[in-house]
Amino acid sequence: MKKTLFWMLVAFSFWASYFYFRHYSQAKPATAHQTAADSSGDDAAQPSAAASTPAAPDANSSVQVKGPLAQFMDNVNPWHDNTPPPPPKLNPSDRIADSPVGTSSAIVHKTFAVTAAAKFPFQIPPHAANPQLHGTYRSFAQNAPGQSGGGQSSDEFADVDLLLMNDQQYSDFLHGQSPDVIYSVDASHEQDVSFGLPATLDQSVQYYLVFRNTSGGARKKLIQADFRVDF
Repeated sequence: MKKTLFWMLVAFSFWASYFYFRHYSQAKPATAHQTAADSSGDDAAQPSAAASTPAAPDANSSVQVKGPLAQFMDNVNPWHDNTPPPPPKLNPSDRIADSPVGTSSAIVHKTFAVTAAAKFPFQIPPHAANPQLHGTYRSFAQNAPGQSGGGQSSDEFADVDLLLMNDQQYSDFLHGQSPDVIYSVDASHEQDVSFGLPATLDQSVQYYLVFRNTSGGARKKLIQADFRVDF
């Protein structure tokens, strides 16, 4: 009788233990490994929500959209350099002004005596595109060697030099220097002259027409000259 009771208690203990552990295993939460496995199974069964939903913009990045008013305010921002650029510098030759084309100016039209030299200044006005010097002269010697009284001669004893100079060249001439003149006729008693002068821009240019007594001839000479400048 005691043995039978003993074995019944042992059987009951095994049964109770089995029932307890079975109930505990069913109520225990799933482990991390099981959760991952279950999740992977669910993902395979249905499309991922992340794949069907566009990615949200990065919180650190910003998109700026400016309307016409914002752009206008940027353009008139006092911190910006809104100073307009300076106008381009014009070359004097590009300026529009009255031109002396078609006009003429007399330089000398008379007879005069020359002992050392005689000068006749003249100016070329602004915007003269093609000024031209035209003229003739003829010289006569007074009291030439071998002559007496006031007789005139048109031979080599009457030769004179003709020089055309600008301001600087004429200044050098007055100081006894030999300037590089613009135009010259050496030792001649009769000559026709036609010479083109440089064009002027927005300022006039001064010139000097000089008749100089040539050495070796008469001490005093008379010159008939008629010169003008055409524009």
